[in-house]
Amino acid sequence: MGQMLQWFQMTCRDTTPLISEMMDHSLPLGKRLRLKFHIAICDVCCFYKNQLETIRALARKLSGEEAPTQQQVVLSEQSKTKIKNSLKQSG
Repeated sequence: MGQMLQWFQMTCRDTTPLISEMMDHSLPLGKRLRLKFHIAICDVCCFYKNQLETIRALARKLSGEEAPTQQQVVLSEQSKTKIKNSLKQSG
């Protein structure tokens, strides 16, 4: 019984990269079981997993919308001329 518990033991340092990997790929059965066991007994890793799921859900939602940083900015001719002149003077 002790050997089996030892096999299931993982540190948080071992677990956190696997949580992210699990969201992107299917893990082998052994890793998946060890990971689920650790998350079930570790509140910190469980919280981390929930945070990652929330971030991924928000990113998916935002990818369907046009983000403000993606909007095209159009400068006036006067602004363009000022920038060009400023670059000529500094160069």
